Amino acid sequence: MPAAATALIRLARHSRAIALACALVCAIWPALAQTPDAPPWEPTTPKLEGAQLALLDAALARLPPQRPGVTDLYVLGVAGDADEDVFRNEVAYLRQLSARRWNAAGRMLALANQPAPLASEGALPLATYESIGYALDGLGRVLDPREDVLFLYLSSHGLDDSSVYLHTGPDQEDYLAPEDLAQLLDEAKIGNAVIVVSACYSGGFVPVLKAPDRMVITAARRDRPSFGCGNTDSATWFGRAFLVEALNATDDFAAAFAMARDSVRRREKQEGELPSHPQFAAGRAIAPVLARWRAGLPASAPVPYPFVHAPSAGGDTAPAGNRSR
Repeated sequence: MPAAATALIRLARHSRAIALACALVCAIWPALAQTPDAPPWEPTTPKLEGAQLALLDAALARLPPQRPGVTDLYVLGVAGDADEDVFRNEVAYLRQLSARRWNAAGRMLALANQPAPLASEGALPLATYESIGYALDGLGRVLDPREDVLFLYLSSHGLDDSSVYLHTGPDQEDYLAPEDLAQLLDEAKIGNAVIVVSACYSGGFVPVLKAPDRMVITAARRDRPSFGCGNTDSATWFGRAFLVEALNATDDFAAAFAMARDSVRRREKQEGELPSHPQFAAGRAIAPVLARWRAGLPASAPVPYPFVHAPSAGGDTAPAGNRSR
């Protein structure tokens, strides 16, 4: 990449880092605020090396090869916040759903920052800016960008500039901005993709990621929160409506979005919450690819959601005074 382009990317990430610092302080999350004498903010998440790199390399090595003449679906699930079970729950459920309903057994990578691994999952690589890029690069080497499809599911807190919060542990923080993800997808040479961002203010991903061979789904408009994080449920409101309910009723992602949008709106009205207005965009070229994929799917039964809400002794872990993500 040219030095000038690299410099612009670093400047953009630095500007968003300042926004991240302000947002986290205002939400009473771990503080990253700068003082006039402080050096420029840098990510504090762990580097992708050692055991973490070996874990991700092993997961990539287990991916089955692409099948010529068959539209294979490869899945990447990202659970961004170490403090909340709901994000990890959704990513773990996505593995079951994709294996049993989408004929994608073995074709999923999961990155999760929850420190307590599930017995069904074992240890998973952390979800960091670096590991997401590395995972996408690996998937790009396996799938056929013209024939196959990547299903990317990001679940975490969202910042008011539409960035997704990546929190791997105490004082370990970063973010993934829409422009960052667009760059990582392009560098990995990912072609057909369905990208789902379940986070507050995530609608900002739509205009940045929109492309003829992509479908982009977000849990909220760029200026609205979404709901269900913290110690309030075993899944986020959008995650439950889209993954658990809609995608057990249909394998059509566009139809599932419409069902989830209506379900979320009913729940928000019942709970007296400001509408989150989930967003959707689909390029002209992605529809026939997804139709070919659906045509090859076997009949399958709904997949039960295995997680039950169990409040922790410490109470709600969402930011004080804020039930949204």
